[in-house]
Amino acid sequence: MRHLRYNIAATLDGFIASPSHNTDWILEDPTIGFHALYNEFSTFILGRKTYETFLTFGDQNPLTKYHASSIIVVSTTHSYPGVTTIKGDVAEYVRKLKERSGEGDKDVWVMGGGKLVGELVEEGLVDEIEVAVMAVLIGEGVKMVEFRGEGERSLGLRLEGVERKESGILLTRYRVLYEEYHYNITKV
Repeated sequence: MRHLRYNIAATLDGFIASPSHNTDWILEDPTIGFHALYNEFSTFILGRKTYETFLTFGDQNPLTKYHASSIIVVSTTHSYPGVTTIKGDVAEYVRKLKERSGEGDKDVWVMGGGKLVGELVEEGLVDEIEVAVMAVLIGEGVKMVEFRGEGERSLGLRLEGVERKESGILLTRYRVLYEEYHYNITKV
């Protein structure tokens, strides 16, 4: 079965973008092998806002550079030419995607946003969370993971690897431990 991996850059305080969706705090590090990283995946899933952020990169958009035909955008309000748009049951679509196997079917990269990832975690679909932790605090913004509803929850993770880059970036990789997932919704 293919793995669904959430691979993201985040601030030390757990945000993937500022409140205005700015990401200039992400450090450039030429020692990170992005070409090799992108080639570990055959499919990319993005929420609408994350996808629109990638569109602003123009010719530098890594998605069109590597895998333009395997992009899936989750949006109830928009459709985009040249990509698949999911408007319905995201969890069911992702379950089928993970089960599909064939030549060229590598792992699936969910790139954000935090609400989309929260939903996929709650459905037990995210296998790994890989965070490039930037040595910066921004205080508020788009959360790395945002669960639906209210109530306390916790999700166990097992550290599988960490690499410290000279730039100060920490590359971390965690296995999601669903047996240690506690979800307690508070009824309003």
